[in-house]
Amino acid sequence: MALNMGLIGAGIRQSRMPRLQEYLGQLAGIDIRYDIIDGADDPDFDPVAQVNKAQAAGYTGLNITHPYKSRIVNRVTRPYVADHGRIGSYNTIKFEHGDLLGANTDFSGFLRAYTLCRGDEPPGSLCLVGAGGVGKAIAFALVKLGCRAITLHDHVPAQADALAAVLSQQGVDARAVDQDALADAIRSADALVNCTEMGMHHHPGSAIDLALIGGQTWAFDAVYTPLATAFMTRCREQGLQCMTGYDLWINQGLDAFRIFTGVALAADEHLLNTTRSWLQQTD
Repeated sequence: MALNMGLIGAGIRQSRMPRLQEYLGQLAGIDIRYDIIDGADDPDFDPVAQVNKAQAAGYTGLNITHPYKSRIVNRVTRPYVADHGRIGSYNTIKFEHGDLLGANTDFSGFLRAYTLCRGDEPPGSLCLVGAGGVGKAIAFALVKLGCRAITLHDHVPAQADALAAVLSQQGVDARAVDQDALADAIRSADALVNCTEMGMHHHPGSAIDLALIGGQTWAFDAVYTPLATAFMTRCREQGLQCMTGYDLWINQGLDAFRIFTGVALAADEHLLNTTRSWLQQTD
């Protein structure tokens, strides 16, 4: 019997998550059916109703993506682990004995992706652009990795202000800056982090001024379609160590698989490389 899973979001019909989860199931000897539940074409789409419907239908769990993460927070009974609950946002839910367990695999996936890429090197000081759902998860992960100074910017200033306030309560030197102060924040940072949609195929460009890149140590771009964004290309040209959105995407997918199935596939370099190759062959 197949385990039923799915992804709820808007404009997600091209998502590769079904292929990833089904491939991981093949590796683990588990039959997986992974559905796309796209609300883009339905003005009355109710993500909470869809969660309830999936639970009633016997689904194992669901991934939740933009723009519905905030809509399902109150539906979660308890966090999968305490660290995830502090973030205040879930992108993975598991149905278990009538409860809904919430997890943030962007948070946990980034932790592993960072370790695989940079080992035990400390993050240093950060300039993070994009303080929405992904940005929040990445910021919390960076704090757990030892970051104690983060400058935040968002085109919605209230989002950056709110995240800075939460991080400050944890003893982090966190401050939100406006567009006028962003250039100085970029120049003085050890690392640059893009958690906006800028750079995606339908959002070309860069949220971080490319002319200001140089002298930093490392960079991360949450965008993975395409991998070679203008931001990542410039960072590589300037000698920064780069983490891509693909690194995050595969690792968060592995974490979701573990949560759904209880099977922890060893997330070593071999598995990540073979999974990447398989996905590229099936594109």
